[in-house]
Amino acid sequence: MHRLAPLVLACLLGMPFAAHATSLTLYSRLDYAPAVARAFTAKTGIAVRVRRPPPTGLADRIEREGAHPRWALAWFAGTPNAVALDARGLLARHLPVPAGLSPRAAALIPADGSAIPTGLELGGVVLMSKSAPFTPPLHWHGLLAPARRGLTGMADPTTDDAAWGGLASLLATEGWPDGRRFVTAVGGAGLHIYATTADTVAALRSGAIQLALVRSAVAFHVASRIDPSLEAVVPAPAVLMPSLIVMPRHMTPALRRAASAFIAFACSPAGQRAALASDDMDSAFWPVNATVPPPPGLPDLAALAPRDPAAVAANPLPAIAWFAREMVGPGL
Repeated sequence: MHRLAPLVLACLLGMPFAAHATSLTLYSRLDYAPAVARAFTAKTGIAVRVRRPPPTGLADRIEREGAHPRWALAWFAGTPNAVALDARGLLARHLPVPAGLSPRAAALIPADGSAIPTGLELGGVVLMSKSAPFTPPLHWHGLLAPARRGLTGMADPTTDDAAWGGLASLLATEGWPDGRRFVTAVGGAGLHIYATTADTVAALRSGAIQLALVRSAVAFHVASRIDPSLEAVVPAPAVLMPSLIVMPRHMTPALRRAASAFIAFACSPAGQRAALASDDMDSAFWPVNATVPPPPGLPDLAALAPRDPAAVAANPLPAIAWFAREMVGPGL
């Protein structure tokens, strides 16, 4: 498939579209999606309707629509949805690569070009009280220390679309499938599994647990904006987790051009700043545009030497299915 040159996309973003231009429907649970959509509309004149499905309903909704999609863009935190939908042949491939992507972000584009990274997070970090009666874990193996047994919680990646990063971080100690041994050990040490990330954070703040394994954007936002008694700790090894944007395989040329323009905008300096300025639970991310600095308070990403998520598990779906079967169990 022919790739639109970055110059063409830049020209699209530089001139307003006609008032009757095709509108876009965007499926996303990312908190900053409406802010980016508004900024894109102001820039181009293309209207964007943002639809926010339930935590586990986004991929299911797209699958039901199949070859007759009602959406033009879908935007995810993490990789599992994009992998699953691409495997079912529902995504457009060889998407135009936006100008200005950092080398780290560009390296996360799938080989078939079915998704574009728009922001970088760490899949899992530890959110904990600054006054906890133990030192922060410097390595994921620290969760097994006697002083921390029964005190860790995380969201179930089968019921929270964005929770795969936490499991990926635990698996990173040995990779998939060997990392199952460590995850099983953490489970045996009294791991608490919650339906959503919000439930996990609530359990931490209520005292039910003392270590919450959550993705980095949530941890840094909560610690800096919501509860300063908490701190975000990055145990080793760190695992990179991108937000990804995709397009359906079946769409009209007019929709494809408008959707490509949105992706280019989301990765542009203006789009990245609109997402960062929304100051919400998803906005504490490292930008993918090389010219945009990260928000204050985030550690140096290069110094953390995060691992590529594909190096942990080329396909996250078998790992998630194993977690559901062996760690959560039927009926739980």
